[in-house]
Amino acid sequence: MPIRTTGNTIKITTARLSAIFDGPVLVELRNPKGQLLAGRSKKPSPALTLGFANGETTPLCVSAYAQVHVVKVGDRVAHVHVADENGDACLRLLIDDQDRLVIEPSAHTIRRNLSSVCWRLPGIARRLKLVAPFYQGCRQDLEHPLVAGKYWEWPHRWEAAVAILQDTRCGFSVACYDRQNHPKALRVGAGDTARSLDFHTLLNGPAHDTVAVGSLQWVIDTHDGDWQVPAAAYREWLRHEAGADQLRALRPAWAGDIRLALQWAGNNRNVLDAVAKVIEPSKVLIHHASWRSDPYDVNYPEYHACKDGAAFIRKGREMGFRVMPHFNFFAIDPNHPAFPGLTDFVAREFGSQRLMAWRWKDGHCPAPPQGFGTLANLRDEKLMYYLHPGASAWRRLLAERIATAAAKHKLSTVFVDQTLCTWNLDNALVEGLTMTEGMVALTRELTELNGALAVGGEGLNEMNVRYQTFAQAHLFESHHVSNPHFTELDPVPVGDFLYGDLCKSMAYANIAGDTPDSAWRLEVHERLGALPSLIVGKPEDVLKPNPAVRHVLDRATD
Repeated sequence: MPIRTTGNTIKITTARLSAIFDGPVLVELRNPKGQLLAGRSKKPSPALTLGFANGETTPLCVSAYAQVHVVKVGDRVAHVHVADENGDACLRLLIDDQDRLVIEPSAHTIRRNLSSVCWRLPGIARRLKLVAPFYQGCRQDLEHPLVAGKYWEWPHRWEAAVAILQDTRCGFSVACYDRQNHPKALRVGAGDTARSLDFHTLLNGPAHDTVAVGSLQWVIDTHDGDWQVPAAAYREWLRHEAGADQLRALRPAWAGDIRLALQWAGNNRNVLDAVAKVIEPSKVLIHHASWRSDPYDVNYPEYHACKDGAAFIRKGREMGFRVMPHFNFFAIDPNHPAFPGLTDFVAREFGSQRLMAWRWKDGHCPAPPQGFGTLANLRDEKLMYYLHPGASAWRRLLAERIATAAAKHKLSTVFVDQTLCTWNLDNALVEGLTMTEGMVALTRELTELNGALAVGGEGLNEMNVRYQTFAQAHLFESHHVSNPHFTELDPVPVGDFLYGDLCKSMAYANIAGDTPDSAWRLEVHERLGALPSLIVGKPEDVLKPNPAVRHVLDRATD
C-alpha cells in the first residue's frame, strides 16, 4: 500500500519517492535511491500557518491546545486534521496516478478575514540549490541574499508555479498544476528556516468576511538529471492548457525573423540610417517610447503621435523596420475625461482597499492620493491610476484607441506596458475575471485587431505569454540599478525553456555596455535566452560600438 498510518505517523512509498509525516510535518523526503532530499530541520517550525487580510499570520500546532489526528481514507489518500486555538486545518495527502505526492492544505476559522493557508517544506538538503522562474530564471543557494526571505507572488514575481531543488545529478520539484488561475505564492525561508520553502494558497479578494481557504494542490516529484527534466513536465502541461499550437499560429511570420531589439527609441531618424548599415532593417524590432504628442506616462489613454514621432514611424516602416509604439495596458490619467466613468474599476490593494496608482514627483514615488478632490492639485505630477482589465468598458476603450493609432500609422506591432503587473486585489473579480485574466483578455483582443498585431509587453510569465510575441524582461531585482548582489546571480533560462517558443524576451534598461555592470547585464540577458538587445540614442552607438555592444551586434548578424 502506498500510504500506511500508525497513530499520527504517515509513511508513503511509491516508485518515485518515499516520505514520512508526523502529522502535518514532513519528517523526511527521499528519492527512489534513498537519498535524503528534505525533512524536519533541527529547529522545528510550524508546518501550517494561517494568514489574514490585515497581514497577520498565525501558526498552528504551537499551542498547548493543539490536537492532531490522521484519517486514512484509502490506499492512496490520507487526511491530517489539525485543531488549534486559532483555527482548524486539514492537510490532504494523495498519491496520484503518476506516483507523485500531492499536498492539498485547507483551513477554516470562526474568525473572519482569513485569506491564506501556508504549508512548509522544511529541511531541504544543503547540496540542493533552488532553480526557479524568478526574473526569467536563477539557480541560487537557498541562503543566498538574492532569494533568502523573499516572497514571490504568482505570476507577477513567481513567473510560473514550479520550484526545482537541484544538485549536479538529481533533485525534486514542487509544482501547482492550476487550471483555475488561483492566486498563490512561494516564500523562501530565512534565518532558522533558511532551508525551507513555504507554499501559500491564497484567496481572491475581498477577504473581509471569509472563513475558509484551500483547493490548491502542490505536486512533489523527484527526478534524475538536470533541472530541465521537471521543467519539461511543467512545460508540456502548460502548453496543453494554454493551447500552444493555436497561440503560435497567431504570431505573424515575420516575428521569427527578428534578430535585434532596440529599446526606448526616441525620434532621431539618423539612428535608423545607422542601424541599417549594420543589419537588415526587417530583422530589427524597435520599441518606440517617445512617439506621442503627450509626455511619457502622461494623459493615458490618449495615443496621438507628435510630428517627429510620426515621421520616425513612417521612415522606419518604409525602410523595413518593425516599429513598436509604446502604449499601456491599465494606466489612466485621473485628469482624463474618461476617468470619472471608470472609477469603479480602479484596482484596490488587497486588504487595505487603497486605490492603486503610480505617482512620480521630484525623483521619487509618493503614495497615490486616496481622495479624488486632491487630484485637481496634482497636474504638475505624473500620476496614473491602475484600472482592472477585467472591465470590458476599459478594454473596449483602450482597444479602440490602439486600433485607431495602428490604422493611421500602418502598424504591425504594438507595445503595451506593465503587462507583468497583475496582483490579487481587494476587488479581485470584475466581470468574473481576475486582474491576470483581464490582462490576458486584453492582449488577446489586441491580436484580433485588423492586421493581426504582434503584441509586445513588459515582463514575461506563464499568463502574459499567451498573447505576447515579445516581452521586455527585468533583471533580478535590478530593473534600472543593479542589486548589490547582482554579480552573484547564476542565471539559467527557465522562462525561455518553458515558453521561449511562444514569446521572446528582450532587454529592458541600463544596457549601454560601457561599464562592467551594464556589460554584465547584457551577458545575463544573453544567458537567459533574450533577443540581442540595445538602447541606441545616437548613430555612434552602433557605428562605433564598445566591445559589449559589438558582441550584441555580432550575435544579431551571425
